[in-house]
Amino acid sequence: MNEIIDFYTSALPRSPHCESRLREEIAFLEVKARETARRADCAYEKSLARTYSALLAARRAELARLARH
Repeated sequence: MNEIIDFYTSALPRSPHCESRLREEIAFLEVKARETARRADCAYEKSLARTYSALLAARRAELARLARH
């Protein structure tokens, strides 16, 4: 799980496609967070839902930082 968090919390390399990549990741994480939270009935699934939500917040913050520059 730590590898996933490290991947999603590290900054993406700057490129012309950076913003579109972030938007794609955000869309993916929104669906995963929603689906996982809806069906979460055990501690593992609840933890996974929280992880997806945290990753989603991190990617949204990164997109906001990118937009400011």
